Amino acid sequence: MNGRKIQRIAAVLLTVLLLCYVGYQIYLANHRGIVTELAMYGTVSDTVQARGYLIREESVVDASYSGVLSYRVADGTRVAKDGVIADVFSSERDASVQNQIAQLDREIDIMEELSRPTDLFSVTPAMAGTQINMTMNQLLAQVRDNDFSRFEELKKDLLSALNRRQMLMGDEMAGEYSQRIVELTQQRNALASSAGNAIGSVTAPKAGYFVSTVDGLESAAVSEEAAHLTAEQVKALLALEPSASAGVGKICSGFNWYIACVIPDADMWHFEGVEDVEFTIPAASSAVIPGKIVAENRDAETGEVAMILECSYMDAGLASARNEDIAISVHTYSGVLVRESALRFRDIAYTETDENGNEVEKVAENVRGVYVLNGRQLEFVQVFTERTVNGYAICKTELSDTEQASLVTENTIRLYDNVVTEGTDLYDGKPV
Repeated sequence: MNGRKIQRIAAVLLTVLLLCYVGYQIYLANHRGIVTELAMYGTVSDTVQARGYLIREESVVDASYSGVLSYRVADGTRVAKDGVIADVFSSERDASVQNQIAQLDREIDIMEELSRPTDLFSVTPAMAGTQINMTMNQLLAQVRDNDFSRFEELKKDLLSALNRRQMLMGDEMAGEYSQRIVELTQQRNALASSAGNAIGSVTAPKAGYFVSTVDGLESAAVSEEAAHLTAEQVKALLALEPSASAGVGKICSGFNWYIACVIPDADMWHFEGVEDVEFTIPAASSAVIPGKIVAENRDAETGEVAMILECSYMDAGLASARNEDIAISVHTYSGVLVRESALRFRDIAYTETDENGNEVEKVAENVRGVYVLNGRQLEFVQVFTERTVNGYAICKTELSDTEQASLVTENTIRLYDNVVTEGTDLYDGKPV
């Protein structure tokens, strides 16, 4: 066999292999394996991300003092007008000793309370365990939010619950706390005899929430004018940099505060007909904050909207926050969640009985639905959904009378249906 003949055979084989490869790829493109996903019930929120500037009625506490400052209240704590915010001591040692005395006083209070329990006949170990778990969760939430306004109170509740459970289980007796109270009292008296008293104090000029930090932006915007801010003014506020300023702290007064943000024109459809919203500020607090839209000031040239939200909820993190990322939740929807990629449209032939009792063949065009795996076959079911959020269609399982009348398939989607999310050449009754 000469060389030319070998070359010709090799070329033919190569061509056949190439055609086989191309044919196989075409087959894969048109006959992908079917991928399914369980239809689960869930809740999703229609959320808009923005950058917000917090506006509060703030008064800087300027106080002249000579000595060491020791705060009495934590950030975010509500204080009354002329209430003591901090004590002034002549030295660091005096301030430290007074803090230790206050700690011992709290421990003595706990011990005295436990030494005369009044609810041991009505409280069970299970109930005490529940209280321990609840208090632990509240403490963890405070640590996560960097909010220590109720930390001492919750710590006292936790110790009380732990000791109460030990007494219920027989591990401790109420009388055993008497010796501990005596020891703590002796420590407290010894410290008190060697410590200097406060030489002054700082009081709150008005009632409100106390914050120990001053960022220099307290007068950049005022609450009374918040609803009139333009998009350009809000962007200017967001561009401001905080600066350390002199002052013992500040008081956030007024029941309501505001957050200003700029919303692009393309996102304003989310807020059509909406007045009440919820939002989160992840960097400042884990709370879901209720708010009310009080202004939507549109810039005629750019289409941007200065949106002003009014709020009343406050905690330590929010009291010190200023320029933060926020997530505004406009609507919350609940239903069976189906991936948007699973939605398909097809014409459905169905039979309807007319007023004379005759069966009439009709065709419903572009019926929205999904393919579900029914045994070893595919079945197309019509779905009713009002909104698609974050890539998921929220489908109804309980249909209104009008929707039930327009149902042209045997069923609508049901919880835990195996929904086809990927696949080609799908049709009713296809074996899988």
